[in-house]
Amino acid sequence: IGDTVVVRRAGDVIPEVVRVLIERRPVDARSFVMPQTCPSCGAAVRRDEDEAVARCTAGLYCPAQRKQALLHFASRRAMDIDGLGEKIVDQLVDSGMVKDFADLYHLDLEKVAALERMGEKSAEKLLANVDRSRKAPLPRILNGLGIPFVGERTAQFLAEAFGDLEKIATADEDELQKAEEVGPKVAHSIRKFFAEPHNHKLIERLRQEGFGFTHEVKK
Repeated sequence: IGDTVVVRRAGDVIPEVVRVLIERRPVDARSFVMPQTCPSCGAAVRRDEDEAVARCTAGLYCPAQRKQALLHFASRRAMDIDGLGEKIVDQLVDSGMVKDFADLYHLDLEKVAALERMGEKSAEKLLANVDRSRKAPLPRILNGLGIPFVGERTAQFLAEAFGDLEKIATADEDELQKAEEVGPKVAHSIRKFFAEPHNHKLIERLRQEGFGFTHEVKK
């Protein structure tokens, strides 16, 4: 912590550390130690053997993860909920008004209008955008759910291969791999996501909100 490093672009986006400039190391520099518990919620931190990333194990029960999941859900390439930015999401989560995606569809206009940087007109516009997102196509919904390793492209392939969220949710790993570009790792992640009871509950709540979980499969 405190080192100066040389980085370069690796692949499309991710920067790669090339070397440390030891001659610039400050006298108070100290080694980084990966925390054993999440600094946001206190849950255990785990890193799988085949992954470089260490993750909090609390999932959406962790406020920090919940906020990032909501921002992803609302993003332009997912549910495209204009106006649901970081400052608003922080307040919605910190106040307890939103615990998962489905809670967005039960927000109270008066309470939203009372949030910092909001007002009645802004709140009305945000809730209208939230309501409009119910009509999002299946690929966008799949992307928005935040299933590990399922981004925009994979979501499109899954929707075209199965045509129905229920079929994706109940497919085994071998069946899932019939979708283009879905290998064992991605299939395992999808299966694991839909095996979680709280995700089942979330999907059912979204269904009750009028979400369309089907996709026209091209012949």
